[in-house]
Amino acid sequence: MLEILFVFLMIAISLFVLVKGADYLIDGASDFARFMRISPIIVGLTIVAFGTSLPEFIVSLFSALSGQPDISIGNIIGSNIANITLILGVCVIIAKKIKVKSKTLIYEFPFLIFSSFLLLILANDFFIFGENTFSLGRFDGVIFTIVFLAFMYYIFKTIKEDKKTIKKEFTEEYKHENSLWKNISYMVGGIIALVAGGKLFTTYAGQLSELAGLSQSFIGLTIAALGTSLPELAASGVAAWKGHGNIAIGNVVGSNIFNVLFVLGMTSLIKPIEISASVLSIDAVIMIFISMIFLVFATRNKALNRKEGIALLSMYVVYIAFTVWRIWLTKRRILKENSGRTSILE
Repeated sequence: MLEILFVFLMIAISLFVLVKGADYLIDGASDFARFMRISPIIVGLTIVAFGTSLPEFIVSLFSALSGQPDISIGNIIGSNIANITLILGVCVIIAKKIKVKSKTLIYEFPFLIFSSFLLLILANDFFIFGENTFSLGRFDGVIFTIVFLAFMYYIFKTIKEDKKTIKKEFTEEYKHENSLWKNISYMVGGIIALVAGGKLFTTYAGQLSELAGLSQSFIGLTIAALGTSLPELAASGVAAWKGHGNIAIGNVVGSNIFNVLFVLGMTSLIKPIEISASVLSIDAVIMIFISMIFLVFATRNKALNRKEGIALLSMYVVYIAFTVWRIWLTKRRILKENSGRTSILE
């Protein structure tokens, strides 16, 4: 019991280090962008979206490298579900109503849906290779990377067309006044903290899986996903509280696209990922369904209201309850099988 509590404590510490590392990196990068006279919209949709996705990238990469692929893929799918249901749900409840007014954000929605379906297609090897296996290999990583580069090109092109409107929407959010060397130290320190936190998390998440009898996919879909989504929760929650709801939506949509196209793209290029059939057929499908619901909510009246925020938050509660129920059923089935084998041997 004490050993499990110690492992939980180390996981909490590792997540704290991850979140603080991302926080320092975002602050330093945002200020550095100001010194380089980079547009605030570029900061919002690239540096901040990338920064808040870094914990997912570090955890997914280290999990794949250490032979824990279910944590790697579960972290991304679980994070994307949490970003839309938990984070946006909380943000809309705080702000009461969030208008979707930026053309750039509206144009991002197709990439959000497309990237989700692309994950489902590429992860099933039958569609491309005719094999009955589930994985993301280096070929899939190349496809993700190409689509990610197309997404970035599209964003920059849209920024250029709508520069005045978008600049006005995003300027107020980034007003840091740090020195250049302080920004550089923030960025370097943030990267070091991210690497250390990611290494700690994957080490103790594996131990928790063994000690508590929890599956790696469960840890990835719940503990890892919630922990690595904390930067998005912090960034979007503050934006909603300050009345910048459009930035909150942009952060979540951008982060979800980054998670699939960049994080899974880079991770599978470095180390191919084996995927559990149940995670792909159940959790990935739930992620797509929730993304479609979010699309309907956001584009129906070009706004999200409090009722829709409560509905999104309720979906997350139901999803977590459903995930726990699935794990309980699986453990119960394994116990029955083991008891059956024991009686046969006797």
